[in-house]
Amino acid sequence: MLGIVTAFRSRALAKDWDYDVWLLERTLDSILAQTDDRFVVAVVCHEQPTVAQASHPKVKFLPVDFAPPRRIFDDMCVDKVLKLSVGIEWVLAKGCKYVMITDADDLVNRRMSEFVAGREGANGWYTPFTLFHAYGSPWLKKFSCDHMVSTPCAIVRSDLLKFVTPPFSGDWLNMILAEGEKPYAEMLASRGRKVNTLAAAGLAHFQRLMTADGHPLEPLPFLGTIMINHVDSMSFVPGGLGSLVSDTPHRSLREQLGRLKRFGVSLPSLRLLTHKLRKEFSIPAPTAIPIKYSRKGTVFSRDS
Repeated sequence: MLGIVTAFRSRALAKDWDYDVWLLERTLDSILAQTDDRFVVAVVCHEQPTVAQASHPKVKFLPVDFAPPRRIFDDMCVDKVLKLSVGIEWVLAKGCKYVMITDADDLVNRRMSEFVAGREGANGWYTPFTLFHAYGSPWLKKFSCDHMVSTPCAIVRSDLLKFVTPPFSGDWLNMILAEGEKPYAEMLASRGRKVNTLAAAGLAHFQRLMTADGHPLEPLPFLGTIMINHVDSMSFVPGGLGSLVSDTPHRSLREQLGRLKRFGVSLPSLRLLTHKLRKEFSIPAPTAIPIKYSRKGTVFSRDS
């Protein structure tokens, strides 16, 4: 069975809570459309939103008791790691043999559970490419990572997952420290909570970490996720190395491109949104998208 885990943002950090909830509903629609029913999904949150999918037997909302983060990129990453760790523990307790980490505003391919169910014993998979989409747009943009970086989605065999408590040590920590993420690492340790090392290492290190452990992930052989561009993406919250917002107001174009290169970003590659893709990812038709939520972002960027 596949356990799909996502972390949902606190109301205190939302520019538009109703919109964030609407995005989550679209994510859950894509997950619940799986062609194989051997899966469960855990949504870890501060406040449980009112969504129709909450009553579905495959869905479990897990409220947490720790304080929401500040609207600072590193602190929001810490919050996300803590939530994902809670969710991963829950799906492991449910007996899931594989765990998938994904974002609460992205869409999951309806074939994911079926694919995993037919490949028991594999270490897992990372997603080397995805497509960007903005609801209401007829276009998507391909986003490719280098061979050791994942998009915000990875699937790992349960017995390969590890948990640690502060003070932290190990390959996962050395990797993020080598990338200059000491402030984030210190912030995570200061919370004093058990964390999953894969979630803590983050998307830039999913494949590197598993390879270092002797259990490399395979690239997913099909499009696994679609990332949604929108006005309140965490990527455009300042205050951390992974943020796409410059901490200095006049960072050069060369420096900005260097930040993108760290995540393996390639030149844009546009694709038309087809009926097949709509079905595969449960993308709503334009007429089903509230006007106020249509085009809140583009396939090229996320407006902050």
